[in-house]
Amino acid sequence: MEVSISTSNASLAVRTLSAWLVLIVLPNITLIGCGASPATPEQRPTKIVARLTDEKITRDDFLLDFARHNYKQAAHYLEEMTLRRVMMNEAQATGISVAPQELAKYVAELKKAYGPGEFDAFLSSSGLRYADWLAEAQADLIRGKLIEINVTSKTNVTEKELSAYYEEHISEFRAEKSVHAFQILVDSKETAKQLLRLLSRGRRGFESLAKEYSIAPEAIKGGELGWVKMGELPAELQTPIFKLGKGKNSKVIETSHGFHIFRADDIRKARVLPFEEALEKVRSKVLELKADDRYDEWMLELKAKWHLQVFPEELL
Repeated sequence: MEVSISTSNASLAVRTLSAWLVLIVLPNITLIGCGASPATPEQRPTKIVARLTDEKITRDDFLLDFARHNYKQAAHYLEEMTLRRVMMNEAQATGISVAPQELAKYVAELKKAYGPGEFDAFLSSSGLRYADWLAEAQADLIRGKLIEINVTSKTNVTEKELSAYYEEHISEFRAEKSVHAFQILVDSKETAKQLLRLLSRGRRGFESLAKEYSIAPEAIKGGELGWVKMGELPAELQTPIFKLGKGKNSKVIETSHGFHIFRADDIRKARVLPFEEALEKVRSKVLELKADDRYDEWMLELKAKWHLQVFPEELL
């Protein structure tokens, strides 16, 4: 699982809990102020990960071979790992921490994302100890606070920037044709034909029949599917729905789910959203782009402050 802190204005994720294989590269990272020095090769116990008849494969053998065959992935992870370490140094230096109740709430939210018993299964299959997982969750929260202070809170946009983005990317704000659709779904073709006759003769209303006869989940709402955009439905359903005129009912349509009758209650033609209508989408996109730029700028500042040097070539 990937644990991430999402900020209100940016899509900035702090990846933590998955790729632990390359942690052995810590001795090859120079970070000022990281605390205790890592163990030297002489101090670190040799761990055997496999045995042959008269040969042993150590953890260091495995990690070196892994890095050789996955160099780009390993080098990328090394960069991310060092940045996480730099951020934790910065948090410690600036006094940023997480209260026990904050951590408890965050952990509860993360566990809630799993189904019953799935969290324990995840820990078991990943090989993570709960204490290690909890420590990473706490670190995520701390890094999230740093991002909030140094990125999100410093990311603002002007009306001029919003207007300029809208004009330059107007194709992004095109709304496809959509239909406000209703559905009746039954499991008998004869029943569907009878209902269609009632509708065509005006003896019963569509919503009334849907509530009484439809077996689809939206029957309780009178068969209302809501606004359906072009491309959102399978072709076998989209084609008949989008051929309907406003206020018209479809013929009986057979699918693997049963027998359908659709109604096009209203229709919106394809159009470009006016600026006022697209404003929140524009604002979200511009904030995201500016926050990403600010994040990259902040990372450069942190690398310089903590004299970060990374030597991916030493992985090999």
